[in-house]
Amino acid sequence: MSAKKLAAVTTLVLLPMWGNAQEQRTEPVSVDTDRGPLVALPRLDTMIAGSVVVDDVRFEISVEGGFRVCRAHQESQTRTLYEAVDGRPGRYAYDPVKRRFERVSATLRVRLADAERLDEVVASTGALRGKNYPALGWALLRLRPEQDPAAVARSLLDGPLVVSAELIVEGPIRVPQ
Repeated sequence: MSAKKLAAVTTLVLLPMWGNAQEQRTEPVSVDTDRGPLVALPRLDTMIAGSVVVDDVRFEISVEGGFRVCRAHQESQTRTLYEAVDGRPGRYAYDPVKRRFERVSATLRVRLADAERLDEVVASTGALRGKNYPALGWALLRLRPEQDPAAVARSLLDGPLVVSAELIVEGPIRVPQ
């Protein structure tokens, strides 16, 4: 089994509409999903250093020894996410039920009101490309690395072309023991 197959654990998260989609987020935002609450984080390099509380989870953002650090304090437990300052910034979400950080993919799964209008959705979002799966009733949008998947999903829900927009959350790499 290849390493790529081992890392391909994903979860889909349905995003509701919230706020102005054009705003650049600098703080974590709580999202109700079909699998429970989730806290969507902006890119760590855009977050303001300090502390913020979202749904009984206190997040501390700092830079330590060449790493961007995000700590989630929940009850008596602390989970920590490290990202190299000189590395490519990623997008993450915190799952307060599982008490872990998960990487958010640059791909969105969308349900379209009209599957024939995927090109319009791709153009309106500035996505790199889209792939339609009409038999399954959804399409995938591959976003540019600089785009915030949560903000794009919110903006899509504001328009008439998209019925639902879902983030794809990549689970941790599971290596057989």
